[in-house]
Amino acid sequence: MKTEITLYKSRQRKPGYMAIIFFTLISLALLTALCAIIYLLLTSNSFFKFLISVIVLVLISALFYGSVKILIGCIREQRTPEEKAVEILSITKTGIFNHKKKQQLIWNEISEIQIIDAVISVTVDLYPEKDFQLNLGDTDVYTDMNRDDFAKLLQCHYKKEIYTYNSPPSCGCGG
Repeated sequence: MKTEITLYKSRQRKPGYMAIIFFTLISLALLTALCAIIYLLLTSNSFFKFLISVIVLVLISALFYGSVKILIGCIREQRTPEEKAVEILSITKTGIFNHKKKQQLIWNEISEIQIIDAVISVTVDLYPEKDFQLNLGDTDVYTDMNRDDFAKLLQCHYKKEIYTYNSPPSCGCGG
């Protein structure tokens, strides 16, 4: 098991080439359907067929517009350059280094560590200006390990108790 780790800012996932190919195929299929509906519209001699063709033409046009818009968005996101990795927090045998505040906290001066709903809170009683909170969801920690493994990694260095709590998911009933 790792005993030291550096947490980086989590990067936005880019759409893969499969998504681009998928939306390209959908756009081509909708374009084909659009051409077929236009052909039916031009060759229909019944008012009922003409009316149905116009309604279907409008619906397929809206779907085609949406799929092309998504396709262009996927291509744009894929072409954006990869952002640099930004260090946020380092956990070493000497302590915790908060890269945002450029502060080193030694394990002996930390009075309490809590992990509540993926937010780590570090409290330093002697120096309250060194206290900080960090949302672990904004880091890449969960790509390498789960919350319990992260707490065990902290426990390797921090000899006091680490308080961890996950609130249960809400049912939305207000109770």
